[in-house]
Amino acid sequence: GMAALLGNVDAAESPSATTPTGRFAVLDAFNKEAVLDRTTQLIWERSLNGSEVTWSTAQTRCALKTVGGHTGWRLPSFIELMTLIEPPLDNRTTSPALPVGHPFHGVQASLYWTSDSSSSEPATAYTVDLLRADVAPRQKIQSHPLWCVMAGISDKPRSIGSPKRPGLI
Repeated sequence: GMAALLGNVDAAESPSATTPTGRFAVLDAFNKEAVLDRTTQLIWERSLNGSEVTWSTAQTRCALKTVGGHTGWRLPSFIELMTLIEPPLDNRTTSPALPVGHPFHGVQASLYWTSDSSSSEPATAYTVDLLRADVAPRQKIQSHPLWCVMAGISDKPRSIGSPKRPGLI
């Protein structure tokens, strides 16, 4: 049951994770359209539309995007995207490998583009497979969904108007 799931959260490892939602803060400063991950200080889009595009289009879409009134988005590196991954306890699952109680909408158990190109194969970039919780190289001309990120609040004080603590809903 639920107690068994929550028993796997190691509170000593991440002090903010006292509840399943303690890690993530839905940001009022972004009209609740973006989520701060307190463990990495990265800000992620909250709702994904699922459209699949080529790698270069994905880069452009993030760069031109406005989420919650804010610009400055980009494709995540594969290391950044992997920080959201929590491998499932049940390997028969068809849900994306995200932490229990996460606040995101529209995330598919699919391959998501990262900003990282393969150094040996320039026509290839890395994706993160949200079903298998793994990294997978793919041709840049293939189409996959995207999930944009921006640097944490500490990097962009100008985009957050007041000094009030983020995430207090």
